[in-house]
Amino acid sequence: MTDQSIQSHDGIGVSLVDGDPAIRRARQIMLLSERYDVRSYATSAALLADPRSRDFPCIIVDIESADGSGMETLRAMRASGWRGKAILLDGSVPPPALIHAAERHGDRILDRTTGDGPLLTAIAASIDRGWSGWNADG
Repeated sequence: MTDQSIQSHDGIGVSLVDGDPAIRRARQIMLLSERYDVRSYATSAALLADPRSRDFPCIIVDIESADGSGMETLRAMRASGWRGKAILLDGSVPPPALIHAAERHGDRILDRTTGDGPLLTAIAASIDRGWSGWNADG
């Protein structure tokens, strides 16, 4: 049993964007088992089209999605008023500009093959414990 399983994550929203249906479903099931409220999307465009996605304080998105850059997705989300944190999944050593941009916003960069434990730790660290009153308006 991990510390994450002891803490209640009831009602904490996580948006998950992954073009691979098997990976997306596996992560969605894992997050649901940890009692997160999960909305999953096959594309960044689907995330951006869903106004409810702005109400979730954490987004997990691949840097290189099939329909564009994860960084472009984050810029669009932030331009629409979203103020949460992102976990950016990457398959290579991220360039310094990406690291700087992530640090500036409090985002995390993880390898896209990261296992469940480190991903859960990153999600928990990204969410302000004042989450119960969190919404897109603050």
